[in-house]
Amino acid sequence: MNNDLANANLKKLVLKLAIPSMIAQFINVLYGIVDRIFISNISGYGELALAGVGIAAPITTLFTSFSFLIGQGGAPLVAMKLGERDKKSAERIMANSFLFLILTSILLTVIFLTLRKPILYLFGASDNTYEYASSYMTIYAIGSIFAITGLGLNSFITCQGYSKIAMTSVVIGALTNIILDPILIFNANLGVAGAAYATVIAQALSFLFVFIFLLSKFSGVNLKFTGYSFKTLKQIIAVGFSPFLISATDSIILICLNAVLKSSVKDNPDLFISANTIVLSFMTLISLPLSGITLGVQPILSFNYGASNNKRVKKAFYGMLSLCGIYCIVMLILAQLFNGFFINIFNPSIDVYNLANKAIRLYTIGVLLLPFQWACVDSLVGLGKSNIAIWLSLFRKISIFALTVLIPQFFSPIYTFLSESIGDLICSITSAIVFFLVFEKILNKNKIKEEVLDSID
Repeated sequence: MNNDLANANLKKLVLKLAIPSMIAQFINVLYGIVDRIFISNISGYGELALAGVGIAAPITTLFTSFSFLIGQGGAPLVAMKLGERDKKSAERIMANSFLFLILTSILLTVIFLTLRKPILYLFGASDNTYEYASSYMTIYAIGSIFAITGLGLNSFITCQGYSKIAMTSVVIGALTNIILDPILIFNANLGVAGAAYATVIAQALSFLFVFIFLLSKFSGVNLKFTGYSFKTLKQIIAVGFSPFLISATDSIILICLNAVLKSSVKDNPDLFISANTIVLSFMTLISLPLSGITLGVQPILSFNYGASNNKRVKKAFYGMLSLCGIYCIVMLILAQLFNGFFINIFNPSIDVYNLANKAIRLYTIGVLLLPFQWACVDSLVGLGKSNIAIWLSLFRKISIFALTVLIPQFFSPIYTFLSESIGDLICSITSAIVFFLVFEKILNKNKIKEEVLDSID
């Protein structure tokens, strides 16, 4: 294994795994943001095209959330099996995950292509923006097998301690996307379709890199094509349901937000949706790198929990929480004081700029407490307690969804952007309270298991 999860200096190990994972997720954000930047600068229809791609964005996130269900469901189990020195079971878990990723991506593609028009209109498209949303999503859906499978398999590289390799796969995709976007959008005159083609090609290269690495001698656990079982699949889904729920319901809330803005704004709702696209692009700069930190440290938790080393589990958690806290403080300052620099890269009209500026400030008020939400929930997943994590995730999503629907009924539509902040403040506190109530109990049970095993030895 590339990193000694059992014995290496923990502070250095946390940084060594968390920072590349955070950077990888930060770069991953570029997939969507770079597309939107180039699209917004298309002469003549950039603003409408941006709104169309903004409608497509949460649907693409919903697609990739299934990679979390499988990848982040199987990866902690693999790390635990490695902690228990059971490599054969680890390979079986990865094999089942790979097959499930392939089948899921095919099913999602068929569903979307069959119901494309009603889905896009339901989720906020108008007659002005449907053409752009449909063009982007159709191409993306056809190539989504690369996004879902590549992202899902990348979790199995991270869980072995190869964070830099996992980061490299994302860098390959991001650089490819950045290079191809202007060529296909402007030089080939493909417009929105060019952005989608660039994304699919980039994701295909990332998938190929991950696939080859997991087959190679350099991977501690190799990808096999045998040992399939429904029992293993159920275990993967049980662990992965919480990260899936976080990502999928995030997408649903964003889709709901677009739909609410479309119905509650009487004059020019597409203007609000264009601004919302910029707001959500900024929010991914917070949420995905934050997730990168927690997922980078998660293998340390899972491995040492499997090895019954409670002391290292505790230290890893507090290291994770500290890194998340530092990142969120920096991003809150940027959101409140310097968001104009980010908005301007989308070449907005003055109306879109003013809306996005105010919306980002409202949307990010609750960011300061987000480290507790992410660190606590993802730690519970890493410790195999996904049932608790699921309820905490559901509470947050239901709260934000309810606020998104209710606030426009009583206040100006701009205050709809407060729903995320209010939900984050309430639910982060709740998650922290629940986590610290159960954390010691989880570790105490692990200590009892260790004592029983020692007595047998």
